[in-house]
Amino acid sequence: MSIKVGEDTDSSSSKARVVVSAREGIIEIEGSELFVADQLNRLKTVICQVVGNSAKWRGAQEGSAAAKQTNGTLAPQALEKFSNLYTQADGKLQLLKDLPGNNMANKTVNAALLVAHANALMGAEHTTLDTIRAVCKEQACHDSNNFSATLKREKTLFVHSGSLHITLSPAGRERAASLANQLNAGSQERSNNTL
Repeated sequence: MSIKVGEDTDSSSSKARVVVSAREGIIEIEGSELFVADQLNRLKTVICQVVGNSAKWRGAQEGSAAAKQTNGTLAPQALEKFSNLYTQADGKLQLLKDLPGNNMANKTVNAALLVAHANALMGAEHTTLDTIRAVCKEQACHDSNNFSATLKREKTLFVHSGSLHITLSPAGRERAASLANQLNAGSQERSNNTL
């Protein structure tokens, strides 16, 4: 979003200028003080929404960063219950199991569910699409042409907040927990059988 409003003024009137960035979304208003005040009044709702959304996004990013601060890694105690499914390497989440699914789309959805589940365990409400994309690449199921569309189709599982991250819906949390428990238990059963 980039809104630029300007007014030609004569040199005798005092000029005013307002720039609202909201992380380079930019709304810029320049002109006489009266003109700028009028435009600010007209755009008040838009400016509040842009700034509010940016603050929510930054808050989510800071919350995610705070969850990562335990001993410089991703809060390992939160993942202990799922030690057969999740691990961390260089501060990044990795899946220890192959993603279930009959095709790339199913595997992509399952990757998103599992990564969002792990993030939720660590206290992060949002999961970036870049994090999900990285897991899909590691699992050889990244379809660059359909990745975003595949996740956007799953409206009952994910709440899409812009194009940068997703949040699990209540149904998504339930399905993610079920999938994680199933994969983690399957690993434990195989471990117990080999002992």
